[in-house]
Amino acid sequence: MNQSGMSQHEGTVAPSNDEHKFATMSISSTSTESQGAWHSETIIVGGGVIGCAIAFELASRGQEVLLVEQSQIASGASSAAAGMLAADSEAFAHPLMVKAAYDSRELLHKHKEQISALTGIDFGLRRSGFITPFRSYSDLNQYKNKWKGSSGAEQFWWDRPTVQREAEWLNRETYGAYYRPLESEALPVSLTRAYARSAQMMGARIWEGVQDVRLVVNNDGVRGVATAKGEISCKHVIVAAGLHGGELMYQVGETLPTRPVKGEIMAIRFPQDQAVYRPDRTIYAEDVYIVPKVNGEVWIGATSLPGRKDHSVSANSVQRLLGAASYWVPGIKGADFVRAWAGVRPATPDGLPYIGKCENIAGLYTAYGHFRNGILLSAITSQWIADMLEGKSAQEIGIEAFSPDRLKRKGVML
Repeated sequence: MNQSGMSQHEGTVAPSNDEHKFATMSISSTSTESQGAWHSETIIVGGGVIGCAIAFELASRGQEVLLVEQSQIASGASSAAAGMLAADSEAFAHPLMVKAAYDSRELLHKHKEQISALTGIDFGLRRSGFITPFRSYSDLNQYKNKWKGSSGAEQFWWDRPTVQREAEWLNRETYGAYYRPLESEALPVSLTRAYARSAQMMGARIWEGVQDVRLVVNNDGVRGVATAKGEISCKHVIVAAGLHGGELMYQVGETLPTRPVKGEIMAIRFPQDQAVYRPDRTIYAEDVYIVPKVNGEVWIGATSLPGRKDHSVSANSVQRLLGAASYWVPGIKGADFVRAWAGVRPATPDGLPYIGKCENIAGLYTAYGHFRNGILLSAITSQWIADMLEGKSAQEIGIEAFSPDRLKRKGVML
């Protein structure tokens, strides 16, 4: 889900300061007014998790990089995500998405080590496993018939006695469940800000509050970006602006559209005397997900409302999410409601992100349209973009399917 500027997604209602406080850090971004040199080798447009991960990767390779964000780092979709790294549990339709999910999940754990060594920041990443439960044998069969996840997913079948032994807080009538031990989750705001802070410590510049960003190109390719403060020259521009990426690209004659899909999410907290009923692993069910966080909260989500760009949370959605969640974890009925928020995610016409080099404009790259998998795919996206800036082709990397020019080649009507 995104923000109303140039973040990873469209605008959201921020999920409070709890997560920001979990990771003790400061971004200390610099105003463009105080900059002496209005140039950078590479400019990243968008301060969500994708843009900040790319800044981190480029800076770690010694590249000169400037990231510009209309609002604040992680103030958009990255603050509205649940932070699940569901490489085994998500039903990806394309084989490249499956591979990307696995590779990115493992790479993110390596990034955790780098970031921790560099900054000491903890962004709540943990590998506690996901549970996908079923009400009946019939429900299990329906799931098997339609599930398109990887056949190589590491998973174990838990029958009813095993479920009752391993997850005492789960509904005692649960028929059975798949347990996927490698699945992970993180605090998305903390992750995004950790990427940004680490990038800064390695020399990247981050400018927040940069309004009216426009791409500047000519017949030779990218020349820079224009802003309300003035123009900044560069050799490369990476558009990582989520839902607004399409608008930026359209300004220079490239049609790479996204459509908004609103999602609502909520947080609860178990009182101390109810802690025994609190789940200790993520529930990834057909109708709801329930994600326990290291900050003590449990997040419940999410709705999917195509075409919606507002950031309100309806009473009906809260009721539906609570109803679905409390079926699987009955103890939720005794938990305290904390808050609810919403964000807007950028979906593409074919369900794949736009990642790569634009054929028609030298120096222009895209990294947006990740829909509901921005957190999961952030690490691998940053690696791919950095590899391309160093001269590797999409074919060499094996990501032609994500090319920003693919829809044009296929003759897709947009």
